[in-house]
Amino acid sequence: MKRWMRLVPPAILIIVAACASGRAGSAPADLNMLSGTQIAHFENALQAVRTMRSQWLHGRAPGDLDTAGGDVRVLRDGIEVGGVDALQSMPIEGIAYIRFYNGIQASQRWGLGHANGVIFVASHAGLAPGGGGPQ
Repeated sequence: MKRWMRLVPPAILIIVAACASGRAGSAPADLNMLSGTQIAHFENALQAVRTMRSQWLHGRAPGDLDTAGGDVRVLRDGIEVGGVDALQSMPIEGIAYIRFYNGIQASQRWGLGHANGVIFVASHAGLAPGGGGPQ
């Protein structure tokens, strides 16, 4: 058998694998994160979350029996500021990103009372050295 014929099947396999992997260098979207750029055209954090990730406002799926943790909690630069209504008083200017932590992640990170999840708002000031951004 000619040498080039032995090289054709591996070359086809490599080409097919490269095509199946999607666009080179593209990362999947993080559905638990909203960047400052994504939310720049909204007036406040509640409007941005309600429009782009409304499921964050409910935390657990409706009908869950274990709701002992209460509502979704909101933290700004690591300091708890209340429930989702607190997002309305947070203007978009100065927000670096907004991230959602589900109930398991939030309970592991901040302890009991966060079983329905946490919406973490990181300001540009909180990201500065000595700020309250997540560790």
